[in-house]
Amino acid sequence: MKYLLGIDVGTTGTKTLLFSEKGELLGHAYQGYDLITPQVGWSEQKATDWWDAIVKTVNEVIAAAGEDVGKNVAGISLSLQGGTFVPVDKDFCPLTNARVWNDHRCAEEKEEFLKEVGESSLMYQKTGWSLGKGLLALEIRWMKKHENDLFNRTHMFLSVPSYVSYQMTGIPACDFSDAGIDQTGNVREEKYDADLLRFMGIDESRLPKLVHSGDVIGHLTEDAAKKLSLTTDCVLVAGAHDQYAVALGAGALDSGDILIGSGTCWVVTALADEANFESGIAQSKSAIPGLWGSCWSLSSGGVCLDWFRKNVALTASDMKIGYDEINGIAAERKAAENGLFFYPFAGYASGRRGFSKGSFIGLDLSHDRFDMMRAIMEGVAFQIKNMMGYFKAQPDPEDGLRIAGGATKSQLWCQIVADITGYPVRIPEVADMACVGAAVLAGAGSGIFKDLREGYQTLAVKERVLMPDPEKKEMYAELFEEYQKNAELLAQIYGL
Repeated sequence: MKYLLGIDVGTTGTKTLLFSEKGELLGHAYQGYDLITPQVGWSEQKATDWWDAIVKTVNEVIAAAGEDVGKNVAGISLSLQGGTFVPVDKDFCPLTNARVWNDHRCAEEKEEFLKEVGESSLMYQKTGWSLGKGLLALEIRWMKKHENDLFNRTHMFLSVPSYVSYQMTGIPACDFSDAGIDQTGNVREEKYDADLLRFMGIDESRLPKLVHSGDVIGHLTEDAAKKLSLTTDCVLVAGAHDQYAVALGAGALDSGDILIGSGTCWVVTALADEANFESGIAQSKSAIPGLWGSCWSLSSGGVCLDWFRKNVALTASDMKIGYDEINGIAAERKAAENGLFFYPFAGYASGRRGFSKGSFIGLDLSHDRFDMMRAIMEGVAFQIKNMMGYFKAQPDPEDGLRIAGGATKSQLWCQIVADITGYPVRIPEVADMACVGAAVLAGAGSGIFKDLREGYQTLAVKERVLMPDPEKKEMYAELFEEYQKNAELLAQIYGL
């Protein structure tokens, strides 16, 4: 019997799942780590924490499964946080804390890019991701200007996939879905970009090898195999940016498949045969050979409901209302149907124009906190429907959407998504879909499965499907027009 490891190296912690080649889930482990914020707008982590968490969680699942399992793990692959930067010396030891993807120290470097390289859209057209105030291209430029001695001592400029890849195999490698968000690789030409290299002040010898998701990077080194309680027969298979790993784990395998990731941030990830660089939505090589992915975030999707229950909808004793009570009572309420609409913080109107403030529209004395929480759920779902309209490929009406993350615990919220979008909603019963997608990549890359589709079918977790209610689907379709009209007004008032 052979086994597979799927590992998700996230921003707040690392999760590891162990599967048999027959698809049995044999083990799960998690290890968290801290963010470091030395100044306002700065966000850092210890890169060694990622490796330590991998070693700990892999050993935990192997120990629980038995020594013979460790000897027969055929492959490992990873789901990864993208855009986090770590400079290393010739021994591949970090020279400083890693700068996390949400670091915002590079405002001046952004302006320098606009002056020296070209308008912001040029970065998007090369990498598929809009020019921000962090990510590797700007962080490397920042280091050269502000920490020149450190810049000169840096042997290679790595990110999470390439740092972990080196720890496992001795080969620093980065998949294209992560190279795009790093803003170092030209995803359209599948190579490093001369303009970006010139701006960073480096040549590509100081950057990792570029690979496709699913490529075999190499076998574990003797040192890595010993630390992980595995063998050097085990291979590391190139993984994918976390959204694309989740999509693969949830069964998004074809053009038109859409995944809704629901958590603090709600993310819509769609697969298509071709990239859509006219949309302005983030574009990446997906984990599926030949398919592109588009990714668009509603940054406050999950925050809105949590904010309301913590700060507004308190009980008489100032206790937060439980989610079971919210789901039970809000299911009986009507919000949009009675003229009450909610617009999330940092939401969108038409043309991808944003508004910066959250709003309730249509409140009257008949509404209470449960009406308002129902409105929040509907408002987030209306936003998801609005966002889906900008993707090049559209879901199959019968196959529908996939949803993963925190909202899957709420039957009500998922049903609202089905009713408002008009599509069936498929809900996997395993929470850590990023690890499942990584394990599928590990199995296909190591030869356990003939391809990703067979891997998904073998590891596929059970799912439940919610069908849209025909009457509510028709009702919400009419209300969506009113929702959009109000959003246009909010974009004028609170426009970003």
